[in-house]
Amino acid sequence: MYNCMCTPSMADTLVTLNETAFNLAPGANKSFTYSYTVTQADVDRGEILNTATATGKDPKNNEVTAEDDATVTTVAAEPELTVEKTADPTGEVKVGDKVTYTVVVTNSGNVTVKNIALTDSLVTLNEAAFTLAPGGTKEVIYTYEVTQADVDAGKINNTATAKGKDPKNNDVTASNSAEVTTVTANAKLTVEKTADPTEDVEVGDEITYTVVVTNSGNVTVKDIAMTDSLVTLNEAAFTLAPGEEKEVTYTYTVTQADVDKGKIDNTAT
Repeated sequence: MYNCMCTPSMADTLVTLNETAFNLAPGANKSFTYSYTVTQADVDRGEILNTATATGKDPKNNEVTAEDDATVTTVAAEPELTVEKTADPTGEVKVGDKVTYTVVVTNSGNVTVKNIALTDSLVTLNEAAFTLAPGGTKEVIYTYEVTQADVDAGKINNTATAKGKDPKNNDVTASNSAEVTTVTANAKLTVEKTADPTEDVEVGDEITYTVVVTNSGNVTVKDIAMTDSLVTLNEAAFTLAPGEEKEVTYTYTVTQADVDKGKIDNTAT
């Protein structure tokens, strides 16, 4: 009968140990103390699983192995994104102007957020999906061209949204908006009316009136109805964008009352 004196070595799944091999007589033990620095990957998983293994040889050179585990839980996961959006310029924009938007996405939580897609309510973005570790940021800059509809509305409301996945594949979403005001609305119509002929007309003659309505303001004018002080017009209501015009032509037959007055006054509205 003899006592076994093993020659173990220590290994750890997370830490590289520089401990030299040692011998243990039956009943003997050896204590090891070492440290490990928690990583972001550990917090993303929510726990640290660590196994220590001792391996040695008995007097007959047979391998002897034992291991034990220890699990450490990390702080509770708090996935969160924040979005900050700014515009330049922020006011007095007109049709054709370009507004530059700057969006900064920040991982303001304590776990990694992956596959973050950025979308905008007005602009189609071609930005590839990205990943942010806690504290990480991503800046995206893009432009938008002001339309007539924006000027008609008086402002441009624009929202950027970031959406990604936390380590457990749950959605993480955040949005932010920026408002840009347009130039002050100046709604204005002008009417130009001509007659042919303009003199020496007799009873029964026809006068051709040509009316040109122009939107001379900076906003769209809709439901424009044409009326004439002498003629009933059947022209349907119409819409004019700034700078657009509409021409209407119609005739009027000279009456005896017109000749008695010596002139024909006619107003188009």
